[in-house]
Formats: sequence, structure tokens, C-alpha cells
Amino acid sequence: MPCIQRVATPLLLVQLLGVAPGMAQSLKVSESLEVLQERARRDSNDAAAHFNLAMGYLSKEKFAPAEAALQQAVALDPQFAQAFLALSVVRAKDGDYWRAKRKAGPDSVRAAARAFDKYYTKAFLLDPLVDVRIFGSIAWLRGWGDFDGGVKNLFDGKYAEAYDHFGAEVRRQQKGEGLEKVPPVLLWFRSLAAAHSDKFDEAAADLMTLISNTNRLAATDSAPDDAPLRANEYRYMLAAIRQRQGKTDDAIDLYKETITNDIGLYMAHVRLAAIYEAAKDYPHAVQERMRAVDANPDDASLLLDLGVTLGKAGMMPQAETRLQLAANANPRDPRPWFWLGLAQMEEGKKAEARESLTRFLALAPSRYDRQIGMARDRLAQLQ
Repeated sequence: MPCIQRVATPLLLVQLLGVAPGMAQSLKVSESLEVLQERARRDSNDAAAHFNLAMGYLSKEKFAPAEAALQQAVALDPQFAQAFLALSVVRAKDGDYWRAKRKAGPDSVRAAARAFDKYYTKAFLLDPLVDVRIFGSIAWLRGWGDFDGGVKNLFDGKYAEAYDHFGAEVRRQQKGEGLEKVPPVLLWFRSLAAAHSDKFDEAAADLMTLISNTNRLAATDSAPDDAPLRANEYRYMLAAIRQRQGKTDDAIDLYKETITNDIGLYMAHVRLAAIYEAAKDYPHAVQERMRAVDANPDDASLLLDLGVTLGKAGMMPQAETRLQLAANANPRDPRPWFWLGLAQMEEGKKAEARESLTRFLALAPSRYDRQIGMARDRLAQLQ
């Protein structure tokens, strides 16, 4: 794999862990590729079905179909963190892909790496505790040393053991001094292991160190090429940890700071909205949902979220408008039609509600059994 500046983190893993085609553990999938293909055909509007099909393709090292299936998944659900993380590594073992990129020249390699880097970052912004075990399918580990041991445990989902290994490696690299010289990827991995082990204060401490170190190095124009995220992205992760701890005031302040530093970080608005909505502070929740849409108008799922929140706030005409826009923007997503039908029922628009709920039933994958039952009940009431 190529070495590039501002290296995509999946490619950084390749360099750190010695990944090469055929050397990583194989991805284990419990069902046959034929079963997964049939399920994706039958439930063609189910993002999860396309994700599972992608895992089936990856297990057979069919990289191009895997990438196509993952793109289907995120098109249906633009907030599918696990699918974005898988996209960041889908080509990591594809030797033919990287040979073609190298043949096309350094710019082609850099463009591909930046695209994978963006998928990686987006996955963690969508879900700071996204499952990282997909990396086990690309990482060939030598099996010795605390760093390798920690990475192996992390990718196996053994988070407490991973945290212990990373802690030992941090202490070794500190050499009795501060954390300034510890590689950022090591602190990043330890913070992930801590967060997944419900060691939230420990995760927060590492994230605060990463913010401080990254800002200090950026001020001297010596930021490392191997930093997994940027300072403001670490700050967003810290806010999510504080939110998970129930420290909502701290989380709100941190989310607002991330937005001040990057007005386009729309997920900070999404998470602020969730905090306000949980407190039934609907005016602020609606405001943050609107800001999220303004920051990322191409994501129809944000319109869906806004419509649902408007409905909870009792603002049914406004909810209907946003939900109709969401349905039009992503016509294969069944969810807007479900909520649109409920909003129209609340407004007494029986004919429109029947049409919306019928559309939902025509699109809904079998996994949506609870919503399918509710939609059928509502249709019976509309007869």
C-alpha cells in the first residue's frame, strides 16, 4: 500500500500492522452469499440487507460488488455509521485496485486515500462508539507486543483487554514523562477501548490530551501525518462521551464549541437536538434540527429527523411539509412515508394518510415488522 501525507486511517493501519492481501484473518459470515443476495433482492429498500450482502462479498474478496452494496446501504440510510466504516476499508486488501491507482499516478492514490479517510471520519461522527471489528478483516497482526495485542483485542471486541494493552504501551512510550510524545494513534485506540469498556472518564482524558497535543502541534506547523482525526473532531468525540455520561451541560458546551470551529459539522447539531428533545425542549430541538439540515442539505435523513421532531412538538403542518420533502428526496426510504401518514392522520387528512401509509407498506422491508403492524392498524382505522 502507498504511503501518503494526511494518510487515510485505514491505510495507516496497513502501514502500522503490516497488512497485505491474503495476510489478514478472513471475514466470517454465517450465511451463504446466495442467501444474502436473495435477501437484498427481496428487501431491496433495506440498508441492513445491503450491508450484510457487502460483508458476504468481502468474505469472498469480491471487493467491487462489496463497495457497490455498501454504497446502496448508505444511499438508503445516510446515517449508517457501520456501513461508512466498512467503506473506509472495503478496498484495503484489493491489490488490483491499488496497482491501478499507482499506475494512474500519485494524485490518483491520494484522491482514493482521501475518500477512504472521509468515510472513516464520518463513521465516527455518526456514531462515536461504532463497532470497529471490521478492521479485523484487514489487519495482519504479528501477535507480540502490547500495541499489537491491544489492536487484536480491539478488533475482536475485547475492549477491557485492549485498554490494558494500550495502557501498558502508553506507559512504555512515555518513559516516565508526559503524553506529548505518545503517538496520537495509540491514544486514539486507547480512548476507543476505554469508551467501549464504559471507562468514560479515561476515554475523555485521552481525548482531551489529543485535543491539546493536536492544537499545540498545529500552532507550530508540525502536526503528524498519522493523526487519526483533527482537534475539532476529537472535541466532538469528547462531547459525545460527556453526553453518554449524562453530563449534558458539558456536552452542550463542547458541541457548541465544535460548531464555532466548524460550522459544517452538522452532527453536532443532530446531537444537540437529541439532548433538547430528551428534555422535551422542543423549540431548541427544532432549531438544531433545522441547523443540521442547513449545514447538510443533501442528507434527506436530516429532513426526516426534523419532520419527526416537529411532529413531537405538535407542529403537524410543518412536520408534514418536511416529511414530504424527505420522501421526495429519498423515495426508496420507507421511513418518511410512515411518519408522513401519521402526521396526516393527526391533521384529519384521511385520503392523504391512506396514500402515504400504503406507500410505506409497499416499500417497507420485512425487518420493519413493528411499523408494518402499526401502519396496517392505522389503515384499518381509516376505512
